[in-house]
Amino acid sequence: MNVRLWTSLLCATLCWACSDSCELGDDLRLFAGDGARDCGVVELADDRAMVDACVIEAFEAGAPFIARYERQGEDSKFTLAVASNSEGTVKLFQWESAPEPVTNVQSCDGPSLADETSEDPNDLPITCENFGLAQRVCG
Repeated sequence: MNVRLWTSLLCATLCWACSDSCELGDDLRLFAGDGARDCGVVELADDRAMVDACVIEAFEAGAPFIARYERQGEDSKFTLAVASNSEGTVKLFQWESAPEPVTNVQSCDGPSLADETSEDPNDLPITCENFGLAQRVCG
């Protein structure tokens, strides 16, 4: 299942646990834990190779990690993030800036490494066999 389908599934969200500030970093850290490796942020025009390599290394080692991939929408900024906790659970997060900040999260069932690194900003270094129901974390 690709990220485009995952993104469309995010439209069907449920309220799960709202935070006051709707800060993606807070939600990622709450899930992954304070000791999670922060693999960094890929901004719009950045090379994503170092962030992808960090994710791959952490995933192979079974270590918790966080990585963020930014992109620009028509009228808002989006950040797609992937995170893993100390139990090996992987979740995907999507943050959108407008009209009001919103963060949605979805479980990644059967996570594995992608076959090859992609330049497509919608692709992640982790693929999922299935996705859980999307839930609104805040917003």
